[in-house]
Amino acid sequence: MSLKKLISNYTLYNHWANVELTRWLKTLDKKLLYLETASSFKSIDLTIQHMNHAQNFWYAVMTQADLAKLNETIKLDAAENNMDDLLEASQRIISVFAAYTEEELYTQVSTGDMLQCRYDYILHMVNHNSYHRGQIVTMSRGLGIVDNIPTTDYDIYLWSQINSVRNVE
Repeated sequence: MSLKKLISNYTLYNHWANVELTRWLKTLDKKLLYLETASSFKSIDLTIQHMNHAQNFWYAVMTQADLAKLNETIKLDAAENNMDDLLEASQRIISVFAAYTEEELYTQVSTGDMLQCRYDYILHMVNHNSYHRGQIVTMSRGLGIVDNIPTTDYDIYLWSQINSVRNVE
């Protein structure tokens, strides 16, 4: 498998997993998304916002945009909008990152304090979101939410893609 194909698959997976998670979160009582829990961020909503801010940061790094122009304002009482922002950002990432050539994926870009190949940062971004999606599931369980929790592992994504192709044929 080429690096380009891997990055394309991983960005598609990231968006799919964000869709699965937010689709489920939107079925819950909205009050639960703001309840304080013991985790890296105080609520599910704040975790979603962090995921989106991180995606936007890595998008800016990859596209060599001005990092000073990033808007990391915390939006209070806007969980639905925050989830939509996360999905919009992960969709935009598919379009841009999947269009990179192999050479562009190997191009080194700087975060200001570190220089790495684009593909390393892209893989990190997807792994970072996976980590926080797992946190959200754990936070939810801590809040007593146990029904219909989605599984967003990469192998489940691959399985869903194979089965969606089979269903089309």
